Amino acid sequence: MSNSFLCKIIAISYILHMGTVTYTKKAIKGLKKMPRHHADNLRSAFERIAAGDSQGLDIKALQGREGFRLRSGDYRAIYEIDGEQINVLVLDAGPRGNIYK
Repeated sequence: MSNSFLCKIIAISYILHMGTVTYTKKAIKGLKKMPRHHADNLRSAFERIAAGDSQGLDIKALQGREGFRLRSGDYRAIYEIDGEQINVLVLDAGPRGNIYK
C-alpha cells in the first residue's frame, strides 16, 4: 500500500467521523465582539468537540438546563450536542457575567 493511498484513507475516515458545528446568530455576534484569540480558541475547540476530542478542554455541564459551557479565559460559549454523530449547536458566546442570562 502506498503512503499517499494510506493518507487518503485516513483523511476520508476523519471526514466521516467528524460531526458538524453550527452557530446561532447570537453566538456569531458574541464571537465577533470578543478578542480574536479567544474567539479563535473557541472555534477550534468546537471543531475538536465535533471530531470527538474534548480532552483538555474546560467544559462543564450546565445546571438547570440542557447543554454545556466551554471556557476560554474570561469568555464562555454555551452549546448543545445533538445525536450520535456529534452535531454541535453553539447557542451563545460572550463574557462570563452575561452568558448565562
